[in-house]
Amino acid sequence: MSYLFRKNNNRIKYADLHLHTNQSDGRLLPEKVVAEANRAGLSTIAITDHDILDGIESALSAGKKYNIEVIPGLELSAENNKEEIHILGFFIDKDNRQLQERLNELRETRYDRALKMMDKLRKMGIIIELSDVFEQTSEKYIGRPHLAAVLVKNGYANTMSEAFQRFLGNHAPAYMPKETFSPSEAIKMILDAKGIPVLAHPGMSINNILDKLISYGLMGIEAFHPYHTSALSDYYCNIAKDRNLLITGGSDFHGFENSRKSLGSVKLPYEYVEKLKRRL
Repeated sequence: MSYLFRKNNNRIKYADLHLHTNQSDGRLLPEKVVAEANRAGLSTIAITDHDILDGIESALSAGKKYNIEVIPGLELSAENNKEEIHILGFFIDKDNRQLQERLNELRETRYDRALKMMDKLRKMGIIIELSDVFEQTSEKYIGRPHLAAVLVKNGYANTMSEAFQRFLGNHAPAYMPKETFSPSEAIKMILDAKGIPVLAHPGMSINNILDKLISYGLMGIEAFHPYHTSALSDYYCNIAKDRNLLITGGSDFHGFENSRKSLGSVKLPYEYVEKLKRRL
């Protein structure tokens, strides 16, 4: 899915503001993500790993090598009335100590969650070793995609989608709920770290909570996403304009099999990046 572009100093500039690396539940090293962004013709990217900032430094260094602007960010999970909401944070102060401490606490609970899911799989006769999982990720983050990748590798499923459907999805037998932040806490953490909080890939129930999120300090909506139709993107853009919210977009790239989320599948006009910077 591509969108309109603009020219800046005779150069077309695109941005992809939603990318994951192997520091959370992505597959590629941060520097490899930047290299792929260069290959895709992007000028600006945002590294938005789940609940971790460790990939940003490597991405910034690689950005200098490839002349790619790298925006430090992250993606936080929140829950409202049992509905999961994701909040993106852009231009995060990656050295913010309070944020780092809270993220470290959260990762410990996610690690315990992974062990419990592995135990559930074991009771089903499906053995996954931690050594296999750590071949898919760093020891700082274990997510369901890493367990799914091992299930595929060990022949328990043919695809990642099948692994989720049969074993790890929200209603599958090995699923365990994860600890999340409240929406107000997630937004406050981003604001306290001098970042810009943006609602990621919103659902159609957005009107039920949007005003509440704005009251907490939400500053934008991710209107452009691979799972959004053009009509849905227009709908979110209109909502953003009505409420004076920033508009962002990104591929939600993880580096796995889903081609709809390929890096650069959403190419955002650079003018949206400029608006983010002006809001800072």
